[in-house]
Amino acid sequence: MTSFLQLVAQDLYVKTGGDFSRTVIVFPNKRAGLFMNEHLLACAEGKPVWAPRYLTINDLFRSFAPDIAVNDTIDTTLRIIFLFAKLTRRDITVDWFYGWAERLLADFDDVDKNMADARQLFQNVSDWRAFDDTSFLSEDQVRELQRFFSEFNPEQNSEVRERYQQLWDILYPLYRQLNDQLADEHLAYEGALFRHVVEGLQSGQIQLPTDVDRYVIVGFNVLDRVEQQLFLHLKREGKAIFYWDYDEYYTNALANEAGTFLRENLKQFPGQLPAEHFRNLACPKDIRMVRANTEAIQAQYVAPWIKSHKTPDPRQTAVVICNETLLQPVLHSLPDDVGELNITKGFPLGHTEVATLVEQQLNEWERQKTQLPVTELLARLSDLVLEYTEEFVTHDSFSAKHFEDVLQSEGYHTMYTILNRFSCIMERHPITATLSLVTLRRLLRSVIRQAAIPFHGEPARGLQIMGVLETRCLDFDSVIMLSVNDGVLPKKSSDNSFIPYILRRAFGLTTSERRTAVYAYYFYRLLQRASHVTLTYNISTDGMSTGEMSRFMTQLLVEWPHTIHHYALSSSQRTIKLFPSAVATPPDIIQRLTRKDHTHPSLSPSALGLYLKCPLQFYYQQVLGIREPEDTSGQIKPNVFGSIFHSAAEFVYRPFIEDEEMIEKYHGRVTAKYLKELAADTEKIRQYVRDAFRANKVEYSLLEAHVIELYLINLLHYDARNGDFIIVGTETKAHCYVDVPHTTGNVCFRINGTVDRIDFIGSADTPHTLRVVDYKTGGGEASKAITTAGSDVCLPPAVAQDIAEVFSRDGGRGYILQTYLYYAMLLNKAKNDPQIASKIKFPVMPVLFFIRMASNPRYVPTVRLADNFVTDIRTIAPDMDKALKDLIAEIINPDIDFTPTADTYNCKNCKYKSICEKPREEDSEAFDK
Repeated sequence: MTSFLQLVAQDLYVKTGGDFSRTVIVFPNKRAGLFMNEHLLACAEGKPVWAPRYLTINDLFRSFAPDIAVNDTIDTTLRIIFLFAKLTRRDITVDWFYGWAERLLADFDDVDKNMADARQLFQNVSDWRAFDDTSFLSEDQVRELQRFFSEFNPEQNSEVRERYQQLWDILYPLYRQLNDQLADEHLAYEGALFRHVVEGLQSGQIQLPTDVDRYVIVGFNVLDRVEQQLFLHLKREGKAIFYWDYDEYYTNALANEAGTFLRENLKQFPGQLPAEHFRNLACPKDIRMVRANTEAIQAQYVAPWIKSHKTPDPRQTAVVICNETLLQPVLHSLPDDVGELNITKGFPLGHTEVATLVEQQLNEWERQKTQLPVTELLARLSDLVLEYTEEFVTHDSFSAKHFEDVLQSEGYHTMYTILNRFSCIMERHPITATLSLVTLRRLLRSVIRQAAIPFHGEPARGLQIMGVLETRCLDFDSVIMLSVNDGVLPKKSSDNSFIPYILRRAFGLTTSERRTAVYAYYFYRLLQRASHVTLTYNISTDGMSTGEMSRFMTQLLVEWPHTIHHYALSSSQRTIKLFPSAVATPPDIIQRLTRKDHTHPSLSPSALGLYLKCPLQFYYQQVLGIREPEDTSGQIKPNVFGSIFHSAAEFVYRPFIEDEEMIEKYHGRVTAKYLKELAADTEKIRQYVRDAFRANKVEYSLLEAHVIELYLINLLHYDARNGDFIIVGTETKAHCYVDVPHTTGNVCFRINGTVDRIDFIGSADTPHTLRVVDYKTGGGEASKAITTAGSDVCLPPAVAQDIAEVFSRDGGRGYILQTYLYYAMLLNKAKNDPQIASKIKFPVMPVLFFIRMASNPRYVPTVRLADNFVTDIRTIAPDMDKALKDLIAEIINPDIDFTPTADTYNCKNCKYKSICEKPREEDSEAFDK
């Protein structure tokens, strides 16, 4: 197969004698230039060649007006809003008008690219006679307009028509003022720049450069009027030659829309290549139409298809993705031996970690109803992205050689750039001061959805994976197109415009039929020189899929005279059971557990409890640092609920430490009388809870607040029943150190935590005891409480038969371990805290206070081992310390894997379930004819 670019290169080399120093080749996209260089070198047969300049059509227009820059789209849209408000003298908000302004800019751009008479188009539509000059219109256009205005009768005085006319009346002044304002700053939107260039060339105000003898126009299809007029000007100046890529199969068939524009182009700008090169579709080809019942199975089919149809030169094999959401599944399904790849579609920014981070933060602000200026919101987002970027790239596990790491770091950079761009634009436009968080989020989503991280590589090497637009000018011997469904190719089209369809046709603007014809050309052009083509489509009607093959496939079936083979993809219907799988301990685990602000590896009591519950969950959360997905339900999560209760309890008891008046009044003791009076003071309780919501930056919720108020009252009643006590500390931050044996020598771990409450009980009749209290607001463990037969004491759920059960790997008793760790932390803190030092010489009682059980008069929150309450944790401290060291040593032991919990009940609501479960046996897909 001789490709189109080879034919162009051979013909052009003969015409120029190999001298391209004063030649500019214009392509629809940049990619074709890289392949063109190879073909020109082949023509030169080893001799040095002065390469031509390659430009896209956009670059060509811009080269004729270097003093004018294309303005940012968002900035231009905001200018439209400001000018509209000024012209209508109405108080317009960005939130209300932004979508309309986007539509207006698209219309203005279309008007200019098709060089429509803006004054004639936008003038008052209520009276046909307002068109004082129709000489610029063809007879067909005049008939179309007469039909429209006969139907648009202003005498039918509807409010919608009246408002539409008011809007229409202002469009031309708005169009004119926008262009004038941008021109004063040497700016323009794209269509205006293109029109300026053409009108400048036609009037002589812009001159063609003298260092270019020849513009070679290659591979175009539909031409906007500005492009058509530019090409006509170059042709009249004797500086343009044209190469069209087509096939007589559709250019000679008037009913085939793929040839709609080529038929006109070939008449107006005759091509340089003879017609015999363009009869490829007349020959038989191996064309297969393959139906699938899901999108995913099409991606999975790519691997076996490549093994069967990959060409000896992999550059001649292309995977064309019509539905861009299939890019990731396709990349994951490629066989290991695929070799080099060239991916023309960038990786969507919306699929990166940083996009999730930004979305979560915007979600949180919306949930909290955050009221801040848009510039402040953007600044905070930028700081957040920068903070996570630094954390990501400086982490010990980051490697510039790992594809995923580089991809995510590029995502952070791209997002930071976008946010800075937004900030600059918003600062320039005072009208954005009223921009709501909802609209900012919509704008950011729109930009993020369109942004992609480019894959850098050598485009002229390896298997080609691309979108439909990237195939322009390129030919392949073996092609598979995925998701060739109606609604995807061509895409569903909606004329989202202020300009009525019938006027768009009359003035030569873009219509849905025109867009469909463009994609018809792309479809047939891919087929015309290929030897083998596989077209897959989804027959299900889930999601966006219509379940119908593309109309282009249907047309090919009806009109193409040769055989087309039909296949169906199906997967084997075997039930696969998923099981959590163990993960090996990484060699750098100690480094992974070392925080940036600490010199020692660190753990928390809850992290150690998590390891006892499920080592594999510990691995994902603590070792890999994978955060749990944000809960977007709007409900308060259990851990946040617990934090609010902790804060409320702290507000109740902290005055007995800090308020001198309160300390003096009650002689430093929390009395039963005070607690009973406080429990009866509904308003004061409610205020404590409100303050707790505020302290945790959580939007006040009446339902959850009421539950926390009840819990707080239960706590006060329980404490009142059990006599007076002294508050030593509330929400006390502390830490301790544990030396752990390791293959590299002893490793010192830092254990960090916050002790909920430290109090001191005792009197002349009661032994003095320091209590370490840990509040528990959850119900899982509380529900396990039991009452012994014949006993008046309600046993707490904090029960274990012995220390071995506390540290057992089948779930353990992590909450009992936490109380011991709090004691160890206080022991360390006593070295620098005289108050704790004076109290810790007394017996230390571990207390696990399950708030839900506090209303039970028989409830005893003291930790219990076997039949004995632990009234002094010092008696079991040596054994607990040894078991703790063994536990941490196991965590960092390179020979011991992180295994899943044996208690599958814990897996039901685990946030990491989706990434830890894998099939025991590999399933094989069956693809049947």
